[in-house]
Amino acid sequence: ILGMLYDARRGKLIPGVTLWNNKTLQKKPVEHNQHSSEFHINLTDSIEKKSALLDVNGSLKASFLGGLIEVEGSAKYLNDRKKSHHQCRVTLHYKATTKFKQLMLTPDETKNSQEAKNVKRLATHVVTGILYGANAFFVFDSEKLDDSSIQVIQDSIQAILIKKITSFNVEGKVDIKLSDEEKAVTDKFTCKFYGDFILESNPATFEDAVKTYIQLPKLLGENRENCVPLKVTLMPLKKFHPKAAYMISNGFISKAEDTLQELHNLDIRCNDLLEDRVVRSFPQIQEKLSRFKKLCEYFRSSLQETMAEKLPSIRAGEEDEQELVKVFYDRDKSPFSQERLTKWIKDEEREVTIIRYFVDMMEGTKIISDQSELDREVFKPGVEEVLCFVFTSLKSIDPYLQNMSDYLEKKKLEGTDGNTPPTQDQWYRSDEAIKQMTEKAEVVHDLAKALKNNNSFRFLVAAISNDNYKGGNLMWCKYLQNNILPGS
Repeated sequence: ILGMLYDARRGKLIPGVTLWNNKTLQKKPVEHNQHSSEFHINLTDSIEKKSALLDVNGSLKASFLGGLIEVEGSAKYLNDRKKSHHQCRVTLHYKATTKFKQLMLTPDETKNSQEAKNVKRLATHVVTGILYGANAFFVFDSEKLDDSSIQVIQDSIQAILIKKITSFNVEGKVDIKLSDEEKAVTDKFTCKFYGDFILESNPATFEDAVKTYIQLPKLLGENRENCVPLKVTLMPLKKFHPKAAYMISNGFISKAEDTLQELHNLDIRCNDLLEDRVVRSFPQIQEKLSRFKKLCEYFRSSLQETMAEKLPSIRAGEEDEQELVKVFYDRDKSPFSQERLTKWIKDEEREVTIIRYFVDMMEGTKIISDQSELDREVFKPGVEEVLCFVFTSLKSIDPYLQNMSDYLEKKKLEGTDGNTPPTQDQWYRSDEAIKQMTEKAEVVHDLAKALKNNNSFRFLVAAISNDNYKGGNLMWCKYLQNNILPGS
């Protein structure tokens, strides 16, 4: 509402208090028609691009990044993040503006505010203008795709969208019929809708989305009455009191935005690994990745909690912004630095790639998760001998993850400043270990192929820790008179 007070320190409107009496506020609003509509196709999922589409910037963006404000309507799009690098995401954005209302005050009326002397305690700004309209976002997410086809599919769905959206005729109709080739592309996608429009049902498919898009101008109402505030003009209360508010610098906002985006990108890479067929077969890898993901989430939450705590104080002039800037730059010297986290996830991707290489070499060989499952396989009726390829160096305990955990708990680490990455034996970077494992995997492959019709033999792949063998080894088990004789 025009004339309402706004507290930028906490990102909240102040209800029930104004700077002017109702008589002044009722006489002074001026309304102008500002009819416009446009559409955009967004191919990125960055915080920067999404906030730009919604005109969320400056102090408001800082409040959003710090979790000081909750988003509703079309702004919920900000919280919808891509889950995998193996999927294609394309977003269709529709924006319409309808009118602009402005509070027109004379210099004398500006000076004669009834609450000017007390505003510092309550607010930082007053609302002097409101742009009305509506936003709608159609978010198309593909099924899991091969890396080689992501760009092709993205280009195809973009071309189909542009073709359909730009094919309105003079009567406002569009041909939504798809060719078989187009349907083969669009069937790979699901749709989510975020908007300021009230729909009978949200679209879930491409065809539903196009049908809904066509109806959006009508849903604004005959007189464009079905609109919401899109953007407000705020007058700083420094005009009344020079110490009423302090703004957050763009430099800090960019640093916070980049940091949160980096952590999200790491989360996506972790998600992709956790969904990998090889990782799902080895609990040791799953546990490490899940713990890494959780620790990064804790760290992100701690950053946002610090922002939520310090932003109001900085805006109130009670604390220097550099105290908050320091928190983000301290990350670069911690176990959660971008460089160190990226190295850790790259190492895990390498380990998974090498494991997949050996698993694929022994294609069709059953993978078992632990010693207990191995025992069950050996004791199956009719089984006389088992040859098992064992990954001996897969461990769920990782010293660097413990380093991350201790940093979050602010514990003093003996023999380190808490920042130095612990050394770890990386078997998957040893040429000698990989060469020996390749020879052993070939033995399993050749024997399994030669004895595929002999049910008394079993060939297995397992992960059982054994520090005597780096990377992997063969374990042979023979069933003789109720005794299991393991050998290597």
